[in-house]
Amino acid sequence: MTGIADDATELRSVPLAGLEHVEYCERQAALIQIEGIWSENIHTVRGDLVHKGVDLPGVRSRKGINGIRALPVFSSELGLHGVCDLVEFSGNHAVPVEYKAGAYRAGGPADVQLAGQAACLTGAGFAVPVGYVYSAADRHRHAVPITDDLLDRMRRAADRLRALLEHDQLPRARNDARCRRCSLRDDCLPTLTHRADPPVDLFTPRPLGGWHD
Repeated sequence: MTGIADDATELRSVPLAGLEHVEYCERQAALIQIEGIWSENIHTVRGDLVHKGVDLPGVRSRKGINGIRALPVFSSELGLHGVCDLVEFSGNHAVPVEYKAGAYRAGGPADVQLAGQAACLTGAGFAVPVGYVYSAADRHRHAVPITDDLLDRMRRAADRLRALLEHDQLPRARNDARCRRCSLRDDCLPTLTHRADPPVDLFTPRPLGGWHD
C-alpha cells in the first residue's frame, strides 16, 4: 500500500529525511537514526527557521492549485514514510516542494529525498513528473525531474539506510570536506573515527605511579 498517511498508519520503514542523510554521509545517518544524536549549528538553525512556515499543517488554494503543507505520506511497498513540506495538487498531478536553507546543488542529496516523496505520491495515484527544491539562500525553486534513474538512486539509498538500521552499527567517518559543515562533527569526531584502529592510548587508562611532575 502506498499513499497519503492518516492517523492510523504506523509503518515499520525508513524516514524520507533519512534518505538525504544517508546520501550525504552514512555515518551522519547512523548517528541520527541509531544513536538519536542531533546537534545544532548555524546551518541547522537556518533550516529550522526556513521550515517554520511549512511545518504547520494547512491548505492554500490559488489559481486552481491546492497546496497542502506538512503532508504525511508513506509507501509500505517501498518502506518509506515521512512528511512533505508542501505538495501542490492540480487535477491528477502532484508537485512536492522541499524547503532547504542552503544553496541548491543539482543532483545532490535533496533530490533523493524529493524522489522518495514523489514515489509515495505516485503510489497514491498521482502523476508526479517533477518536484522542486526551494532554496532560501537564493529564494528560488529549482526543478527536479523525477526520472527513472533518480528513483533507482532513491531506492538504493533506502536500502542502504535500512541496512544501517538493521545492523545497528556506526560506519567509520570519512573525514573529508563534508565534515566541516556537519552539526554532528563534535559528536562524530571524524579525525579519530575515520581510522580503522583509533588511537588506543586515547581510551586506555593511564597506569598508576611513574608520573614525573
